Amino acid sequence: MEPALRAERADLVLRIVAAVLTALIGVPYLVLVSAVLSSRFGGSFDPHGYVLIFGTMAAVVLGLGLLVFVPLIFPSRMRSRAYGIAAIAWIVVSAGLVAAWFTA
Repeated sequence: MEPALRAERADLVLRIVAAVLTALIGVPYLVLVSAVLSSRFGGSFDPHGYVLIFGTMAAVVLGLGLLVFVPLIFPSRMRSRAYGIAAIAWIVVSAGLVAAWFTA
């Protein structure tokens, strides 16, 4: 097998594994973000704020996992740009969740 073909296959396998891990991490992340925002803005029954507190902390940690795996889905020439965009998105969403937590 040629080295170029081997590298191409390894990149394809990496992208598939990254897509699966992104889906496995992304679904709970979206559920947590939804629960936190619902708790903050009155859409759920959370009298003590545990969903807001622990949901924010868990979403920030899961967001770090997404920050690592989402850019790996893209072709190798686009990964550095994808990491930059993913980092900015993680910072903005995490800052919004923490702001929702502390302004409750």
